[in-house]
Amino acid sequence: MEYLNKFLEKIEKEWKGSLVSVRNAGKIDRNAKKFLSQLAAQGKVTRVTWGWYWVPVRRKSVLEFLAKDRNFKVLQKQSAASVWNGDFVHRDIVSVAVQDASFARALRAFAKQQGWGISVETRRLKPGSYKRIDNLYVEALEDTIVDCIKQWAFEDAFAAVQQNRDSLDWNKISKHAWERIRRTNARVSQVLKLGSAMIEGKSEDSTRIRIADFFVRQRVEEAARKVLDLG
Repeated sequence: MEYLNKFLEKIEKEWKGSLVSVRNAGKIDRNAKKFLSQLAAQGKVTRVTWGWYWVPVRRKSVLEFLAKDRNFKVLQKQSAASVWNGDFVHRDIVSVAVQDASFARALRAFAKQQGWGISVETRRLKPGSYKRIDNLYVEALEDTIVDCIKQWAFEDAFAAVQQNRDSLDWNKISKHAWERIRRTNARVSQVLKLGSAMIEGKSEDSTRIRIADFFVRQRVEEAARKVLDLG
């Protein structure tokens, strides 16, 4: 019991409020696997999935958990856009990207246990593609705008552009100009040019921008009008 209590003190000091893997806990004590199993039986930690445990702390929301949890993750796509555009479009699903597949599996399992809406994607996260904001890593503004456009989240993207126009690095966005909107032939550059022209009141420019897919153009125009009206 003395060894178990000492282990609990150490694991809480380093991992309270986080998901911890047996592998990381093993750096604290070589008997971590056995100790975590015993602590779970006592209700002092919670088993999440194979090889992962939750070290409990009083929490209020999914974002507070994500900020407290020590494992590396990045808010992305519409969730990142909500940071960049002041939550212009509120969404209940939180989208995060992680690099470690094992942590991704644990995070999905834990979110299901808690009844939280978290979408977890495993992807390579390059330095410079994210920024630390209020204890959370958030996808870079330019990458967020491109991702949202490709996912049909035009309102999120246009609002992020409007809120951050003076600090936006257009060269970074231009590197993705050729990429397509999901399941269409429309390009990121076409959507962004049309939306920006409409929001800026350049009606002549907007009529010259060609998007062959009528449905895409209609959605872009609707999103631009909403950002213009409410922004």
